[in-house]
Amino acid sequence: MSTLLPFHKAILERIHDPATSDLLVLARGLGLRRIICTLMKIYDSPHNLVLLVNATPEEESEIGEELGLMGCRKPGLRGLGYETGSKDRQDLYKKGGLFSVTSRILVVDMLQSDIPIHLITGIIVMHAEKATPLVLEAFIVRLYREKNKTGFLKAFTDQPEHITSGLSPLKSIMKELQLRKVHIYPRFQEDVKKSLERRRADVVELSQPLTESMADIHHALIRCMSTTLSELKRSNTTLDLDDFNVDNAYFRSFDLVVRRQLDSVWHKVGPRTKQLVNDLGTLRRLLYYLLTYDPLHFHAYLETLIASNTTSATGGPKQHQSPWLLTDAAHIIFQVAKRRCYTVDSTTKAQLPAVIDLADDEAGWDALDEIENTTSGGNAKGKGKEERPFWLPAGMDPILEELPKWNLLADILQEAEEELLRQESIRKPITSGMAAALPAEQPFD
Repeated sequence: MSTLLPFHKAILERIHDPATSDLLVLARGLGLRRIICTLMKIYDSPHNLVLLVNATPEEESEIGEELGLMGCRKPGLRGLGYETGSKDRQDLYKKGGLFSVTSRILVVDMLQSDIPIHLITGIIVMHAEKATPLVLEAFIVRLYREKNKTGFLKAFTDQPEHITSGLSPLKSIMKELQLRKVHIYPRFQEDVKKSLERRRADVVELSQPLTESMADIHHALIRCMSTTLSELKRSNTTLDLDDFNVDNAYFRSFDLVVRRQLDSVWHKVGPRTKQLVNDLGTLRRLLYYLLTYDPLHFHAYLETLIASNTTSATGGPKQHQSPWLLTDAAHIIFQVAKRRCYTVDSTTKAQLPAVIDLADDEAGWDALDEIENTTSGGNAKGKGKEERPFWLPAGMDPILEELPKWNLLADILQEAEEELLRQESIRKPITSGMAAALPAEQPFD
């Protein structure tokens, strides 16, 4: 486990007091998980009941693992999900300790009095930037404060960019979570700056260009976003939307900022405008998925978009379809995305295999085994020929383009491994085996 940096200790000294409720806004990458784990270790006792709320499954696993390294193993952090029954949760709450519970389950337990709210030592809320009047975490805090005035509430976020847009977002967060103190630690804060300057890291920036097909999809997505944004401005001439451009579309909060700009007249706008705002969010996510999803998953997601814009939830034809799907740029997106997965030779006619009914037919099973054995043993006919899988349709050639970032990552890992081996060979002393190979000294006569 890594030791705490001086600014970590300074933060913990300010927020560890159980008599206060605080909001910590920390810059990304400064060790928020380490701070949360250290704070939870302080209250790791059967006499305390501390709840971790709004943590993702990955964060819950990482926090539990780090708490185990810190010595909190018996029982450590226990996760309460849908698989844990109501009676079992009641027994666990009474025993005390550290628990990670989903917001939905905690609300149910509070409303049904399955958890002794007055005995809760404190609640730790993650992703405080998402706190709005409509989220479950705000409802949890209201139920918590109705019966428990002395327990602490600590809220954390390492995504300060969500607090920089909108109408008084920080005030709204503190109001919904009923907090009175906020601690803001950007990278240029004095304590953080001193700690980070003690040992500066050598940063090597590597750039990986897109493949030709990925670049075509990227340019087509930008064209679709530009068309959608222009249509949105044309439909709402009374609003000041001139500051919104495609360059801002790369930010995660772009569609949220556009939505907030329309909040004042959201009840007046038509379904077409609402569809355009949703399309901006969809296109922005496609830009992100293009870099993270493999071609098969990306193509499958595009297919779901087409299906969702064809039929409505009731099964009938959808009335308000996404306009960008009807553009030439959208056609490029779908065609190139399919070519990244496979190509189809239109001149080859697919030969349909004979249908074998295998239900209660031993001869059918024997025929299938014979087909599979013939396919697997096809290499004996020609050593230089690569046989096509029998299940692959005729005329279809799989492409399965690989994301280029994995090749770059493999090169980096190989270079790092070679450097570690080189340094290890330099530090390695002469072994006894090498010394034994040297000639022995002759005694003097």
